Amino acid sequence: MAEHTHALLGHRLPVQVLKRLRLGSLQRAKESFLSADEHEKRLDLLYSAQLDDDTQVLIYLLFEHKSYIDRAIARQLLEYVLKIQRWRQRNQLSPCVVVPLLIYHGDAVWDEPTSLRDKVQTHDDLRPFLPDMQVVFVDLGAISATAFSRVPELEARIRTLQLVRRTELAFESVVEIFRLLRLWREIHSQAEAVDDIILYLFEVFDAQKLEWFRQAIRTGLLIESENQMPTCLEAMMERGALKGREEGRQEGRLEGRQEGVIIGRIRTLQQIFRQPVTPEADLVLLTNDALQALLQKLEDQLDQTAFT
Repeated sequence: MAEHTHALLGHRLPVQVLKRLRLGSLQRAKESFLSADEHEKRLDLLYSAQLDDDTQVLIYLLFEHKSYIDRAIARQLLEYVLKIQRWRQRNQLSPCVVVPLLIYHGDAVWDEPTSLRDKVQTHDDLRPFLPDMQVVFVDLGAISATAFSRVPELEARIRTLQLVRRTELAFESVVEIFRLLRLWREIHSQAEAVDDIILYLFEVFDAQKLEWFRQAIRTGLLIESENQMPTCLEAMMERGALKGREEGRQEGRLEGRQEGVIIGRIRTLQQIFRQPVTPEADLVLLTNDALQALLQKLEDQLDQTAFT
């Protein structure tokens, strides 16, 4: 992911900031600052880096996963940055610069202010009393995915997000996305991206109904047999996500959505307790009873923590 972030920052950060930033010092922070409900809607990534004067800057990437414009985003971004600053205070760290990046891939043209100073309607004389924060805004629909051709996995992820603007999924688009993943040299990162993209396409386009979906993946990844199919897709087939048209389709989709919520809750609680986060592809292999038991154990731990 570091190479992804290098490419994205190099493409969108103001030139004067890039000149001062030591991109080679960029590293992923372990902390997460969103609540469980917020995690169901967004993916937050926090990086730290050094400036040319050896001071630290935090770079906060907020991936907006809605297909519509969030009218509360100015307040939410401010809250996220304040959470980071409060965490630093609790850990005896001094305040630091936080650079928020808002990445959007919805269909509508974004017209929402990202700062409260621009959001609130008031007299100019009162505007200085409003909190202000600059946000780097990235509209994936306004940039070419090929701008990141040196990082095929990032290009594949961006192309996938851009598909939400289409009314239906095309065979050629899916083949091209997985062909890019085949070109990516980091095997573990590639496997994670394959799972992420398969799950996204299932959710947005109901891809289990597409007769050609598995063939498109095989074509892109140059897979010759069913036995070589990606783990995530195999697991979803075993869990009934690809049930036939004749029976159980609606039941299978409902079960899949319910299990998706449970899995998301489990992974969020593992993050909260600083535990190793179980890969989604491993969790979907568990039975519903096993998932419920694991979630109950984590929620019991949460209740105990609340009263200690």
